[in-house]
Amino acid sequence: MNPDRMVIGVCTYNRGERILRTLETIARMDRADGRVTRCVIVDNRSNDGTSEIIDRFIATGPSLPMARVREEKPGKPEALRRLFDETDEPLLGVIDDDCLCDPAWAREILRVFDDQPRAGLVGGPVSVVWESGPTKIARIYKQSLVDRSLGNEQKLLSGPTDFVVGAAQGMRRAAVSETGFLSQREMDCLRGERLEAGDDVELCIRARKLGWEVWYTPDAKMGHLIPPSRQTVAYIARLRESIRRSEPWTEWIAGLVDHQRARRERTRARRLYMKSLFFDWRPARRRVRLAERAGTLRGWEGVCRRMSGDLGM
Repeated sequence: MNPDRMVIGVCTYNRGERILRTLETIARMDRADGRVTRCVIVDNRSNDGTSEIIDRFIATGPSLPMARVREEKPGKPEALRRLFDETDEPLLGVIDDDCLCDPAWAREILRVFDDQPRAGLVGGPVSVVWESGPTKIARIYKQSLVDRSLGNEQKLLSGPTDFVVGAAQGMRRAAVSETGFLSQREMDCLRGERLEAGDDVELCIRARKLGWEVWYTPDAKMGHLIPPSRQTVAYIARLRESIRRSEPWTEWIAGLVDHQRARRERTRARRLYMKSLFFDWRPARRRVRLAERAGTLRGWEGVCRRMSGDLGM
Protein backbone atom coordinates (compact mmCIF):
# COMPACT_ATOMS: atom_id res chain seq x y z
CA MET A 1 0.00 0.00 0.00
CA ASN A 2 1.38 3.40 -0.98
CA PRO A 3 1.17 5.84 1.94
CA ASP A 4 -0.88 8.96 1.29
CA ARG A 5 0.97 12.20 0.67
CA MET A 6 0.33 15.45 2.54
CA VAL A 7 0.51 19.07 1.42
CA ILE A 8 0.92 21.83 4.01
CA GLY A 9 -1.42 24.77 3.50
CA VAL A 10 -1.16 28.21 5.08
CA CYS A 11 -3.97 30.74 4.73
CA THR A 12 -2.85 34.31 5.37
CA TYR A 13 -4.10 37.87 5.38
CA ASN A 14 -1.94 40.96 6.05
CA ARG A 15 0.45 39.08 8.29
CA GLY A 16 3.50 41.05 7.21
CA GLU A 17 6.92 40.08 8.55
CA ARG A 18 5.34 37.92 11.27
CA ILE A 19 4.54 35.19 8.75
CA LEU A 20 8.25 34.49 8.43
CA ARG A 21 8.34 32.78 11.83
CA THR A 22 5.58 30.44 10.69
CA LEU A 23 7.21 29.69 7.35
CA GLU A 24 10.59 29.05 8.98
CA THR A 25 9.11 26.39 11.28
CA ILE A 26 7.30 24.77 8.35
CA ALA A 27 10.53 24.70 6.34
CA ARG A 28 12.24 22.84 9.21
CA MET A 29 9.41 20.31 9.51
CA ASP A 30 10.12 16.58 9.40
CA ARG A 31 8.89 15.61 5.92
CA ALA A 32 8.13 12.01 6.94
CA ASP A 33 10.38 10.38 4.33
CA GLY A 34 9.08 12.64 1.58
CA ARG A 35 5.38 12.20 2.28
CA VAL A 36 5.08 15.92 3.05
CA THR A 37 5.37 17.12 -0.52
CA ARG A 38 5.21 20.93 -0.43
CA CYS A 39 3.69 24.01 1.17
CA VAL A 40 1.08 26.14 -0.58
CA ILE A 41 0.46 29.58 0.91
CA VAL A 42 -2.92 31.09 0.05
CA ASP A 43 -2.69 34.87 0.17
CA ASN A 44 -6.26 35.98 0.97
CA ARG A 45 -5.99 39.37 -0.81
CA SER A 46 -3.31 40.87 1.47
CA ASN A 47 -2.49 44.52 0.76
CA ASP A 48 0.30 45.27 3.24
CA GLY A 49 3.32 43.74 1.53
CA THR A 50 2.74 40.22 2.86
CA SER A 51 2.80 38.85 -0.71
CA GLU A 52 6.26 40.25 -1.37
CA ILE A 53 7.56 38.99 1.98
CA ILE A 54 6.34 35.47 1.17
CA ASP A 55 7.87 35.58 -2.30
CA ARG A 56 11.23 36.67 -0.93
CA PHE A 57 11.20 33.79 1.53
CA ILE A 58 10.33 31.30 -1.22
CA ALA A 59 13.20 32.69 -3.30
CA THR A 60 15.67 31.68 -0.60
CA GLY A 61 15.03 28.05 -1.53
CA PRO A 62 13.66 26.46 1.66
CA SER A 63 14.11 22.70 1.88
CA LEU A 64 10.35 22.18 1.61
CA PRO A 65 9.13 23.42 -1.80
CA MET A 66 6.78 26.40 -1.39
CA ALA A 67 4.44 28.35 -3.64
CA ARG A 68 2.09 31.29 -3.16
CA VAL A 69 -1.36 31.60 -4.73
CA ARG A 70 -3.81 34.47 -4.32
CA GLU A 71 -7.50 34.28 -3.43
CA GLU A 72 -9.53 37.48 -3.76
CA LYS A 73 -12.69 36.31 -1.98
CA PRO A 74 -12.34 37.13 1.74
CA GLY A 75 -12.58 34.53 4.48
CA LYS A 76 -10.62 31.52 5.60
CA PRO A 77 -13.06 28.98 4.08
CA GLU A 78 -12.58 30.69 0.70
CA ALA A 79 -8.82 30.43 1.14
CA LEU A 80 -9.27 26.80 2.13
CA ARG A 81 -11.37 26.15 -0.96
CA ARG A 82 -8.59 27.64 -3.10
CA LEU A 83 -6.07 25.40 -1.35
CA PHE A 84 -8.16 22.35 -2.24
CA ASP A 85 -8.47 23.54 -5.85
CA GLU A 86 -4.71 24.09 -6.19
CA THR A 87 -3.63 20.73 -4.75
CA ASP A 88 -4.34 17.04 -5.19
CA GLU A 89 -2.66 15.35 -2.22
CA PRO A 90 -5.10 13.10 -0.31
CA LEU A 91 -4.10 14.70 3.00
CA LEU A 92 -3.69 18.33 3.96
CA GLY A 93 -2.07 19.94 6.97
CA VAL A 94 -3.73 23.34 7.33
CA ILE A 95 -1.82 25.76 9.56
CA ASP A 96 -2.68 29.36 10.45
CA ASP A 97 -0.20 32.10 9.63
CA ASP A 98 0.46 32.83 13.33
CA CYS A 99 1.44 29.30 14.35
CA LEU A 100 4.83 27.75 15.12
CA CYS A 101 5.14 24.08 14.15
CA ASP A 102 6.86 21.48 16.21
CA PRO A 103 9.20 19.64 13.80
CA ALA A 104 7.29 16.38 14.32
CA TRP A 105 3.82 17.87 13.72
CA ALA A 106 3.21 16.51 10.23
CA ARG A 107 4.73 13.10 10.97
CA GLU A 108 2.46 12.65 13.97
CA ILE A 109 -0.63 13.76 12.04
CA LEU A 110 0.26 11.29 9.29
CA ARG A 111 0.71 8.49 11.82
CA VAL A 112 -2.88 8.91 13.02
CA PHE A 113 -4.24 8.98 9.47
CA ASP A 114 -2.30 5.79 8.74
CA ASP A 115 -3.62 4.04 11.85
CA GLN A 116 -7.22 5.25 11.56
CA PRO A 117 -8.62 4.87 8.04
CA ARG A 118 -11.86 6.71 8.96
CA ALA A 119 -10.02 9.67 10.48
CA GLY A 120 -11.30 12.75 8.67
CA LEU A 121 -9.75 15.42 10.90
CA VAL A 122 -6.76 15.19 13.23
CA GLY A 123 -5.27 17.77 15.58
CA GLY A 124 -3.09 18.17 18.62
CA PRO A 125 -2.39 20.57 21.48
CA VAL A 126 -1.92 24.26 20.76
CA SER A 127 0.02 26.42 23.22
CA VAL A 128 0.12 30.19 23.44
CA VAL A 129 3.48 31.83 22.69
CA TRP A 130 3.45 35.40 23.97
CA GLU A 131 5.32 37.90 21.80
CA SER A 132 5.39 40.13 24.88
CA GLY A 133 3.56 40.37 28.17
CA PRO A 134 1.13 38.82 28.79
CA THR A 135 -1.33 41.38 30.09
CA LYS A 136 -3.55 40.49 33.02
CA ILE A 137 -6.68 40.20 30.86
CA ALA A 138 -4.84 38.00 28.33
CA ARG A 139 -3.76 35.61 31.10
CA ILE A 140 -7.36 35.35 32.32
CA TYR A 141 -8.63 34.49 28.83
CA LYS A 142 -5.64 32.45 27.71
CA GLN A 143 -7.75 29.52 26.52
CA SER A 144 -9.80 31.79 24.26
CA LEU A 145 -6.56 32.83 22.56
CA VAL A 146 -6.26 29.20 21.40
CA ASP A 147 -4.32 27.58 24.20
CA ARG A 148 -5.83 24.11 24.25
CA SER A 149 -4.78 20.64 25.26
CA LEU A 150 -6.99 17.58 25.57
CA GLY A 151 -4.54 15.58 27.61
CA ASN A 152 -1.53 13.33 27.15
CA GLU A 153 -3.21 10.41 25.40
CA GLN A 154 -4.41 9.94 21.85
CA LYS A 155 -8.19 9.85 21.74
CA LEU A 156 -11.21 9.70 19.48
CA LEU A 157 -13.33 12.81 19.90
CA SER A 158 -16.83 11.40 19.77
CA GLY A 159 -18.89 14.01 21.62
CA PRO A 160 -21.43 15.87 19.45
CA THR A 161 -19.53 19.19 19.60
CA ASP A 162 -15.98 17.87 20.16
CA PHE A 163 -13.45 19.40 17.80
CA VAL A 164 -9.79 19.90 16.98
CA VAL A 165 -8.54 23.46 16.73
CA GLY A 166 -8.77 25.00 13.28
CA ALA A 167 -5.44 26.80 13.75
CA ALA A 168 -3.64 23.51 13.01
CA GLN A 169 -5.61 20.64 11.50
CA GLY A 170 -4.82 17.57 9.51
CA MET A 171 -7.58 16.99 6.94
CA ARG A 172 -8.46 14.06 4.76
CA ARG A 173 -9.48 15.54 1.43
CA ALA A 174 -12.28 13.05 0.86
CA ALA A 175 -13.86 13.75 4.25
CA VAL A 176 -13.83 17.54 3.96
CA SER A 177 -15.09 17.44 0.38
CA GLU A 178 -17.95 15.16 1.38
CA THR A 179 -19.15 17.56 4.09
CA GLY A 180 -19.82 20.34 1.58
CA PHE A 181 -18.19 22.77 4.01
CA LEU A 182 -16.14 24.46 1.30
CA SER A 183 -19.23 25.60 -0.59
CA GLN A 184 -21.89 26.13 2.08
CA ARG A 185 -21.70 26.68 5.84
CA GLU A 186 -23.96 27.68 8.70
CA MET A 187 -21.20 29.44 10.66
CA ASP A 188 -19.49 32.58 9.49
CA CYS A 189 -15.72 32.73 9.52
CA LEU A 190 -12.67 34.92 10.05
CA ARG A 191 -12.66 37.64 7.40
CA GLY A 192 -9.70 40.01 7.55
CA GLU A 193 -10.02 42.04 10.72
CA ARG A 194 -13.48 40.67 11.49
CA LEU A 195 -13.54 38.11 14.30
CA GLU A 196 -15.72 35.04 13.92
CA ALA A 197 -15.56 31.70 15.69
CA GLY A 198 -17.01 28.25 15.31
CA ASP A 199 -16.34 27.23 11.72
CA ASP A 200 -13.75 24.66 12.85
CA VAL A 201 -16.36 23.15 15.19
CA GLU A 202 -18.92 23.02 12.39
CA LEU A 203 -16.50 21.16 10.12
CA CYS A 204 -15.89 18.51 12.80
CA ILE A 205 -19.63 18.14 13.44
CA ARG A 206 -20.37 17.74 9.74
CA ALA A 207 -17.63 15.16 9.28
CA ARG A 208 -18.74 13.14 12.30
CA LYS A 209 -22.35 13.08 11.08
CA LEU A 210 -21.14 11.47 7.85
CA GLY A 211 -19.29 8.72 9.69
CA TRP A 212 -15.81 10.25 9.64
CA GLU A 213 -13.79 10.38 12.82
CA VAL A 214 -12.11 13.26 14.62
CA TRP A 215 -8.89 12.38 16.45
CA TYR A 216 -6.62 14.14 18.91
CA THR A 217 -2.96 13.25 19.34
CA PRO A 218 -0.82 14.86 22.05
CA ASP A 219 2.32 14.49 19.94
CA ALA A 220 1.31 16.92 17.18
CA LYS A 221 2.26 20.10 19.03
CA MET A 222 1.77 23.62 17.76
CA GLY A 223 2.58 27.06 19.16
CA HIS A 224 0.25 30.03 18.67
CA LEU A 225 1.82 33.49 18.56
CA ILE A 226 -0.05 36.20 20.45
CA PRO A 227 1.11 39.77 19.76
CA PRO A 228 0.40 42.73 22.07
CA SER A 229 -2.55 43.78 19.87
CA ARG A 230 -4.41 40.62 20.91
CA GLN A 231 -3.86 41.19 24.61
CA THR A 232 -5.99 44.32 25.04
CA VAL A 233 -9.36 44.53 26.76
CA ALA A 234 -10.92 45.68 23.48
CA TYR A 235 -9.62 42.67 21.52
CA ILE A 236 -10.51 40.15 24.24
CA ALA A 237 -14.03 41.58 24.40
CA ARG A 238 -14.47 41.18 20.63
CA LEU A 239 -13.06 37.67 20.77
CA ARG A 240 -15.27 36.54 23.63
CA GLU A 241 -18.36 38.02 21.95
CA SER A 242 -17.62 35.98 18.84
CA ILE A 243 -16.98 32.75 20.76
CA ARG A 244 -20.11 33.05 22.86
CA ARG A 245 -22.20 33.97 19.80
CA SER A 246 -21.03 30.82 18.03
CA GLU A 247 -21.87 28.39 20.85
CA PRO A 248 -25.67 28.28 20.35
CA TRP A 249 -25.13 27.74 16.64
CA THR A 250 -22.74 24.81 17.10
CA GLU A 251 -25.23 23.16 19.49
CA TRP A 252 -27.97 23.63 16.92
CA ILE A 253 -25.82 22.24 14.08
CA ALA A 254 -25.05 19.21 16.28
CA GLY A 255 -28.78 18.57 16.74
CA LEU A 256 -28.87 19.39 20.46
CA VAL A 257 -31.45 22.20 20.30
CA ASP A 258 -35.21 22.17 19.74
CA HIS A 259 -37.34 25.28 19.34
CA GLN A 260 -38.55 25.22 22.93
CA ARG A 261 -35.03 25.13 24.32
CA ALA A 262 -33.86 27.86 21.94
CA ARG A 263 -36.58 30.24 23.14
CA ARG A 264 -35.87 29.39 26.77
CA GLU A 265 -32.15 30.04 26.32
CA ARG A 266 -32.86 33.31 24.51
CA THR A 267 -34.95 34.53 27.44
CA ARG A 268 -32.26 33.52 29.92
CA ALA A 269 -29.53 35.20 27.83
CA ARG A 270 -31.53 38.43 27.69
CA ARG A 271 -31.96 38.42 31.47
CA LEU A 272 -28.24 37.82 32.11
CA TYR A 273 -27.23 40.56 29.68
CA MET A 274 -29.47 43.08 31.46
CA LYS A 275 -28.07 41.96 34.81
CA SER A 276 -24.51 42.65 33.65
CA LEU A 277 -25.52 45.93 32.06
CA PHE A 278 -26.92 47.34 35.30
CA PHE A 279 -25.02 45.58 38.07
CA ASP A 280 -21.51 44.62 36.90
CA TRP A 281 -19.18 47.59 37.49
CA ARG A 282 -15.71 45.99 37.47
CA PRO A 283 -13.98 48.15 34.82
CA ALA A 284 -12.07 45.71 32.57
CA ARG A 285 -14.13 42.62 33.28
CA ARG A 286 -17.38 44.57 32.76
CA ARG A 287 -16.53 45.21 29.12
CA VAL A 288 -15.67 41.59 28.50
CA ARG A 289 -18.66 40.25 30.45
CA LEU A 290 -21.06 42.52 28.56
CA ALA A 291 -19.55 41.38 25.26
CA GLU A 292 -19.86 37.73 26.27
CA ARG A 293 -23.48 38.03 27.29
CA ALA A 294 -24.34 40.11 24.24
CA GLY A 295 -22.77 37.38 22.12
CA THR A 296 -24.78 34.65 23.81
CA LEU A 297 -27.98 36.64 23.32
CA ARG A 298 -27.23 37.28 19.64
CA GLY A 299 -26.43 33.61 19.14
CA TRP A 300 -29.71 32.38 20.58
CA GLU A 301 -31.65 35.09 18.76
CA GLY A 302 -30.10 33.91 15.51
CA VAL A 303 -30.89 30.27 16.20
CA CYS A 304 -34.49 31.14 17.09
CA ARG A 305 -34.92 33.07 13.84
CA ARG A 306 -33.41 30.22 11.84
CA MET A 307 -35.57 27.60 13.53
CA SER A 308 -38.71 29.69 13.12
CA GLY A 309 -37.96 29.98 9.42
CA ASP A 310 -37.34 26.26 9.09
CA LEU A 311 -40.64 25.51 10.84
CA GLY A 312 -42.54 28.06 8.77
CA MET A 313 -43.55 29.96 11.88
